[in-house]
Amino acid sequence: MANIMSFIYLPLLVAFFFDSASSINCDKKRDNVQYTIKQHLFCNGYDPKIRPAKSEFDSINITTYAVLYSFDISEYRSVMSFQVNYYMRWQDSSLAWNASDWSNITTLNINNDEIWSPQFENINSDYEGQPSVSCLNPDCLLRVNGYVSCSPVCRISAKCSSDYSRWPFNTLVCRMWFTNRDKELVDEVNFLPVITYLPSNRHLPTTKWCVTSISSNKTQLIIPGATSRTVEELEFNLEHSPHLTIAIIYLPAFALSMLNIFVCLLDSRVKEKIVIPLICMIFHFQLLQQMSNPTPEIPGVVLFIIASMILTFLLFVSTLINRWLHGLQSTPPNIVIRSMRAILSNRLMNWILKVDYLSVGQKTCTIINNDERLTLDWVMFVKLVDRFILAAYVIIYLLLFWIYIPLQHTHNRYAESGGRVCAN
Repeated sequence: MANIMSFIYLPLLVAFFFDSASSINCDKKRDNVQYTIKQHLFCNGYDPKIRPAKSEFDSINITTYAVLYSFDISEYRSVMSFQVNYYMRWQDSSLAWNASDWSNITTLNINNDEIWSPQFENINSDYEGQPSVSCLNPDCLLRVNGYVSCSPVCRISAKCSSDYSRWPFNTLVCRMWFTNRDKELVDEVNFLPVITYLPSNRHLPTTKWCVTSISSNKTQLIIPGATSRTVEELEFNLEHSPHLTIAIIYLPAFALSMLNIFVCLLDSRVKEKIVIPLICMIFHFQLLQQMSNPTPEIPGVVLFIIASMILTFLLFVSTLINRWLHGLQSTPPNIVIRSMRAILSNRLMNWILKVDYLSVGQKTCTIINNDERLTLDWVMFVKLVDRFILAAYVIIYLLLFWIYIPLQHTHNRYAESGGRVCAN
């Protein structure tokens, strides 16, 4: 790809160091050799309005490169405004000269209005055509063999389609179309498939959007109220950089999840196991309020927070039930006793139940000591339920993270190009 860029821009850099192109006066003689070559080429019947071809039936091939340099995104309107530099190259045999006859000069810097140039059109997503004359047309470069290269700079706006399913790693796909503007010379002026290139610029932490790939392909554009046209479709893939969102959404969501796991380690009798879930539900609700997004799609992270809020509520309810069971003085039913006896027959479960609850401050909430025999009563049943809730919540949260929390963008098939242009 570096060779391609050298091929594109080296001639234009060479042209930059020449004197600026000046209009040709065929009656004025100058000692400047370059000016004399231009008089030789343009003052002997050359007409810039005539297509350079051997006959009217011959076609001229136009090689086109499209390079994106800058862009702006309006997220509310889903509109991308961008600047694209076209590099166009074709051959005009009538503009060739013998370098040995002209001080071995092999390139000339010429005005774009002095030569024939192909007329193209950029069509945005509103099907509005922007002709090439609306682009900035700098000087062109003419080679000794008659090859002409020009680099018009066009400012285009296009509507985009958004995908918020992996929010905050949301994406945009923006499309515009490139076509021959001269409808009478569709076959005579042959635009070859556009070669796209995406340079790399510095990816600052403050950037919000990055264009990660550009692709082009020929397609049939059906415009409402008009006939279909063969056009070259340019597709821009953009990725959102969610640095701030990760800090204000992901970290609080992770903290609330860990707080729920912490509550599961507490004894149901302590008041913190009642107060903390209530506070967590309030923070869950505030977190959802911050994520209000005008999109019909529900992002996975929103579903994660909703699920976590439901788990917090269930934890609060189960704590109330366990506190009530803990105060019962009656003997548990036989089915409960048999179930606990079967569970305690497992050494691992027996050891887990002998582990003390997590203490809060100076409080000790141990039900039994490690050297005491386990008693099959409601106290033991509550502790068994607490242990199952802890295991269930750890597993459920791991599954929720895996299903609903995206950690990066999905790599598209053009990512191997390595180019990336970013903007705030």
